[in-house]
Amino acid sequence: MRKILPLIAFVSLAACGGGGATSSPTAPSPGQTTSGQTTPQGKLVTPQFVIDVPTNASSKLRSAQRVSPATNSVTITLTNPPAGLTPTSVTTQITPANCPCTVSGPAAPPGVADNFTVSTFASADGTGTALDTGSTTSTPTTGSNDVITIVLGGIPAKVVISGVPTTFTADTQNQSHALTVTVSDASNQAITTGTFANPVDISLSDSGPHGTSLSGTSTCSTGTSCIVLAGPASTATLLYGGLAENAVTIASSGTGLTSAGTATFTPVLGAITSVGGNSTTTATGGGVGIDLYSTNSSSTGYSGTVSYSEAGFTDAPYSQRLSLVSGADCLTFATVSAGANAANATPFTATAIAVPASGICTETVTDGLSDQTSTLPTFRVTYTATSVGATAKHRSH
Repeated sequence: MRKILPLIAFVSLAACGGGGATSSPTAPSPGQTTSGQTTPQGKLVTPQFVIDVPTNASSKLRSAQRVSPATNSVTITLTNPPAGLTPTSVTTQITPANCPCTVSGPAAPPGVADNFTVSTFASADGTGTALDTGSTTSTPTTGSNDVITIVLGGIPAKVVISGVPTTFTADTQNQSHALTVTVSDASNQAITTGTFANPVDISLSDSGPHGTSLSGTSTCSTGTSCIVLAGPASTATLLYGGLAENAVTIASSGTGLTSAGTATFTPVLGAITSVGGNSTTTATGGGVGIDLYSTNSSSTGYSGTVSYSEAGFTDAPYSQRLSLVSGADCLTFATVSAGANAANATPFTATAIAVPASGICTETVTDGLSDQTSTLPTFRVTYTATSVGATAKHRSH
């Protein structure tokens, strides 16, 4: 008795023909068991699997089907054989152009639950890396002709991430864009239907508030910076909250991947700018600056402040604080430090030390981002022993 088991999850297979194991199955001794299975006495059943390869024209009607177009052989394995049964695996060479075609599986005992795994290969003899795989359980009955369905899933080997937006700007909230994730098997054939045999994770290097995150059909247990792709129908959307930040790496991972692709999202950053009303220095060349000329903490000229802002960084809701490339350049006559943000800007205050020496220094303001492409602004701090022009005077802070 032969049992017919159609495989309806294939995408592209070739003609049945030749190849495959031809040895006669050997029945186990009556009563032998494996994994709790008792082998009934009597004849074995040889299952027949129908390989149906959907054409491009019929792909919409067979959206759940998937067999790699590169398939040249199919291996069917009985995974719970009773002790002494051989062979437990049969490989058949096929030619995709001639399918639907019928291939034989290993003979199995009737009357018990037989577990079969079906895998496809690019080679003609079932060697190399599998392209698709699926499993099913069947309890054959002698004399019956039951129809059993096996759904194969493409096995991910390569992931390519594309469609990353290039024009998202800092300081604009709620920006989103759908990513394109192409998952291919070991023969570089895209898996475009069905379900992946192994899920693929897409994750981000960023996890901060108002920055970059991912949205998808299913999220990883680690949170919003990771989503799970169960198949080609799963979605992956990049969300950007407008925070000025460095480039974010989008990575893929999954069991058996030989090429886990990555992509990079780089937001467009604004320049750091001097706030209107900042004081200017009387030093040669002028420009934004603080002129100090007193060591009396209660008098003008003892300290001064200038402020800088950056859209998507110092303003709400981001409220990040700018800093100085080096705050030690003025140490012979003043200390310079950043204060808490006020009015969506970061203030920098220079204060004369107890025994200052006359001098001038230049401070550079930074957001600490390596991807900042605009020229970083500077201001100068001076100390002289006498009062300077009114444009540089400050009230004590």
